[in-house]
Amino acid sequence: MSSAPVPRSSAHAVPKVALVQLDASSTETLTRAFAQYGVQAVPIAEEFPRRLGMEQFQGCVVLLDEHAPAVLEAVRSSRSNHRMLLYGILPRESDVRRFSKFGINTLIESPVERSNAVHVARSTCSLLLNELRRYVRIPLVIEISIASLVGDLSGSTREISGGGMSVQLARMASLSDKLRLAFTLPEKSAVTIEAEVCWQKDSLVGLKFQESDPARQIVRKWINKFLGLD
Repeated sequence: MSSAPVPRSSAHAVPKVALVQLDASSTETLTRAFAQYGVQAVPIAEEFPRRLGMEQFQGCVVLLDEHAPAVLEAVRSSRSNHRMLLYGILPRESDVRRFSKFGINTLIESPVERSNAVHVARSTCSLLLNELRRYVRIPLVIEISIASLVGDLSGSTREISGGGMSVQLARMASLSDKLRLAFTLPEKSAVTIEAEVCWQKDSLVGLKFQESDPARQIVRKWINKFLGLD
């Protein structure tokens, strides 16, 4: 059974997500998924950087291959579209950490299946619909280094908030209670912060920032800027 569309006020413009140079199957699946939540998918075959200067988009879906950096760089350097959500379709052999500097918000498994597409559309529609003040966790995929008593680890974030983050570890490991995290937020905000483990499910872990660590303010300021609340 499909999810009911999100009610929308006619006073608001329909948000648009660019589907950049995707295959026909992925385009159709994502178009249907976003439509369930009041979001218009716009297939774009070429000249996407030029269209960034002419149209406003709230999101962009791109295949994370050798051509992706040019598209991602065009988005993040765009004057009017640099805050859009970035969705990356991740081929099985690709390392997402190669794209860390662009601040990809959400990963989509390849091949794109309906259930995954609907989940992604549902979990990000609040941001696309500009319902930002009620959205506390920001989807974000960036590289992170973790120093612990049992050794150093690496991984990539999945979500971040002012109080902590979820991280996909590069390898399965049991973490100690006290951790030191190092990562760079998009737009070059380097952060080193103390944290502790809240939960762990296999190689996915939830980390809570130490309340007394002043670096939390750097994270919060970045989130406010991302949401346009500063």
